[in-house]
Amino acid sequence: MPKNIPSLKPKELIRILKRGGCAFHRQGKGDHQLYLRHVGGRKRIVPIDMGAGEFAPAYVLRILRQFGFTDHEIVDILK
Repeated sequence: MPKNIPSLKPKELIRILKRGGCAFHRQGKGDHQLYLRHVGGRKRIVPIDMGAGEFAPAYVLRILRQFGFTDHEIVDILK
């Protein structure tokens, strides 16, 4: 499990996700935006709450896991 995951604001998280190969999919309801990542021939779509103040490290890790990032990939994109 990766260590030293920072708490991030939504725009910072989006920048990191784009670095990892995620792309904007569509606008969701309210302040949510849906982002997409292709992993192993499958699509992974995860909503991101753009109205949140700051995401806790545990929540950031959960979002990265939902996109299918491995421990090694998480360490690489957080650099």
